[in-house]
Amino acid sequence: MRRLAALLLTTATLAACGQSEGSSDPLQVAETLEAAKPAHSPAQNGTVPGDVTPGGSFTEGGTTLKFQVNGRNVELDRLRSAVFEMTTDDKGAEVRGTGLRAGDGATNGVADRYGRLLVVDTRGGEFIAFSVNPLIMRQRYPVPGSPYGIAYDAKRDIAWITLTERNEVVGLNVAGGEPTEKHRFPTVRQPNTVSVDQETGRVTVTSGDNGGIQVIAP
Repeated sequence: MRRLAALLLTTATLAACGQSEGSSDPLQVAETLEAAKPAHSPAQNGTVPGDVTPGGSFTEGGTTLKFQVNGRNVELDRLRSAVFEMTTDDKGAEVRGTGLRAGDGATNGVADRYGRLLVVDTRGGEFIAFSVNPLIMRQRYPVPGSPYGIAYDAKRDIAWITLTERNEVVGLNVAGGEPTEKHRFPTVRQPNTVSVDQETGRVTVTSGDNGGIQVIAP
């Protein structure tokens, strides 16, 4: 709770940082900012569950990811590892408003049906959930193993997260006050991306280096 309180107390300061990358930016933690990257996965030993087909490639996204969360525009700044609610200035232009730090190296996120942005902190090995309007951190849960890809099953309230350091995918139930692990499976090597079929619940994990495309039926 002390950690959360400290983050909330910094909200007003972070809201002023905008897009600046100069020394006056309170989120400029280093002279050169660099987005976190997925871990280089070890070799995969043995067979993995599900159906695996050849292929798999990866294109890294931009430094800023945009989301619609509970009817509001939200940005995840990968360089600053921070989440921002968007607002408008006196001329009607969209600008960054309230912001909160999202761990040590947030990389990907997805909106859920509760009006939250679910974020993976790759460097810090954590799952973090933010509600908006106002921007508040609601959940923070350890997921060791360099979490990177994330997808959300709205029908079952499962957040699927790939662990690139371990060649695994983990499914967290995020409906309660704290996430609970429901599933964990070995994956193809370098599991950089994940998606989920909202009807069947099947999970597709894609290798980032031609290690295969894996479909799992939990």
